Amino acid sequence: MQLPTHLIAGIIVQFTIYAIIPPSNWFSAILVVVIAFSSHFLLDALARFTYHPPERIHDNFWLTWHIFVYLIGFVIIGLCIWEYWLGMLFANLPDLWDWYTLRNIASRKSQPDWGKSYYLHPIADKIRQLVFLRMPDLTYKRVGILPELSLIVLWIGITIVSIINSLF
Repeated sequence: MQLPTHLIAGIIVQFTIYAIIPPSNWFSAILVVVIAFSSHFLLDALARFTYHPPERIHDNFWLTWHIFVYLIGFVIIGLCIWEYWLGMLFANLPDLWDWYTLRNIASRKSQPDWGKSYYLHPIADKIRQLVFLRMPDLTYKRVGILPELSLIVLWIGITIVSIINSLF
């Protein structure tokens, strides 16, 4: 899954837990950390059901989709960072570790396999094999943007309704 999906998952996790257990209770923060972090693997296990090529594709569709995804991701971060930073951070921590830390070090060492034993994403692969193996593979199909796009549109709609309700 892409950045906005993990951000929204982290927001939902934190919002839900804090609605049940007050944020002043330290246990609620621990629950946010554990559940938001775990949500990453569940969502990435579903990545096969989305447009998610593992490598860059040199076409306008891939480029436009990824510009949109990162733009929406940065908008979500900008709007929600102060209230939902904990959930958003831990929902994205596996990507920050695997793709931005380990891969970066491996590329600087010119050893592409460096650190592979420390990658977290094989956990999502195991969940996919155990639970979601029969799902259609939309990894390279453009229609695969619809599941994530639907979630983004739904979240935007809920946010707009919440803002309108808070005004009245």
